[in-house]
Amino acid sequence: MKKVFMAIAACSLLLASCGNKTDNAASTTETNDSVAAIDSVANLTPASQKTVDNLTAELEKAVQSKDQKATIVTLANMQTIYKNLVTSNKLEEAESYGSAIKAFINKNAEALKSVANGNATIGSLILGIQNLPTTASTTADEAKAAVASDVVALASPTVANGVTAIETAEAAAEAIKNAPAAVKNAAENAAVTAVNNAKTTAETAANNAKTAAENKVTSEVNKAATKANNAVTTAQQKANESVTKAQNKAAEKVTNAQNKANAAVNDAANKALKGIGLQ
Repeated sequence: MKKVFMAIAACSLLLASCGNKTDNAASTTETNDSVAAIDSVANLTPASQKTVDNLTAELEKAVQSKDQKATIVTLANMQTIYKNLVTSNKLEEAESYGSAIKAFINKNAEALKSVANGNATIGSLILGIQNLPTTASTTADEAKAAVASDVVALASPTVANGVTAIETAEAAAEAIKNAPAAVKNAAENAAVTAVNNAKTTAETAANNAKTAAENKVTSEVNKAATKANNAVTTAQQKANESVTKAQNKAAEKVTNAQNKANAAVNDAANKALKGIGLQ
């Protein structure tokens, strides 16, 4: 009985040992998965992660509401914070932050284009984010130069003054409200441009339609004139043919009459000659 009990105990210990190995393997797998996920955003601090989350959330709202002004200032804030991180000697974090906002922009490129709707400022800001240098070989000077002063001028005052993080949704929303006059001007100019472009497009379409109609009328007139001229030419040809036929017929009759007359004269002359015995 004691031997049976010891055997059971040994089996229990063996099973427990196997279980621990399985748990450890699972734990190791989970840890590796977590590390891989963290590695994908290497050097992105919690503050920068919150900044990305808050700014992209505001951008999503702007896109959904088709708000060009909010879109402009949010895109400018995104780029300017990248520059602020570099200026604060946080190049690696700036590169990671830049990669994160580039990924968001690329993923939502089509939606952003629909909001831009010909707005050159939005198009330029989108392209600016897509072109941010984020590779390990990027130098601080290259990173700073990637964000132009015109972009900083479109950012909210707090961001333009050097903040490197937007840590709350409220702060992100407030940054939109405090947009500089340059953003308003850019949005208004884009609206005016859009109206002018629409007007020009409509005028061009109307002029093209008018020209097409005029060309069609001219074409029809030319066709009618050509048809009439052809009819006149055909009639003249037929008339000329009829005249020629009549002339030929008359000439033929004259010739026949002359031949008959000549034959009659010859016959009469022959008879006369016979009558006087000259034949």
